[in-house]
Amino acid sequence: MEFSQSQTKKNMARAFAGLCQDSARLKFMSIDALNEEMIYISTLLKRISEEKIGQAKRLYDLINENLENKKDNIVIEAGYPFQSSKIKIGLEQGSITEEFESKNLFPQFAKIAKDEGFENISNLFLLIANVSQTNFKILKSLAENYQNKTLYKDKKNLQWTCCNCGNTITQKQSWKNCPLCGKNKGFTIIPKEKLEF
Repeated sequence: MEFSQSQTKKNMARAFAGLCQDSARLKFMSIDALNEEMIYISTLLKRISEEKIGQAKRLYDLINENLENKKDNIVIEAGYPFQSSKIKIGLEQGSITEEFESKNLFPQFAKIAKDEGFENISNLFLLIANVSQTNFKILKSLAENYQNKTLYKDKKNLQWTCCNCGNTITQKQSWKNCPLCGKNKGFTIIPKEKLEF
């Protein structure tokens, strides 16, 4: 099938637009986390946002490589969630979006691309789905721990590290202020065991 006539072309454009919007929402949440003095969480959300832009750029480049007429617009129709950027709500809403993308949207786009003979694009959609699945787990864990007020504590001993100075302790909760540099607990790296990835 010709790329210009394919559903895959439209799906790639839709995925590009969606990833750009996901990135913006994550950046907005990152700013909210910074305002709440959750420095590590802000950094983590910013990193995921930048990864989304990296995925979008790959799709953008592939679309341009395959388009015959570079002056044509690709018309797409899709709904986009306008979710809250407030951490309390945004983390949970973001996890729902990531779960949908990882289990439904990107696998569906991959199947269509494969059926249309675009194996490399199909594989790309599956790789993006895998990253979205990891993001779903991270955001869901952050949301649950935030709601339960357990971001900086656990029932078992975990390794807590300050992202400002590297000071590390192993205990059931983070410090209120890092004993080495004095930064507040918002600089604490949330252990991977709490983020389930």
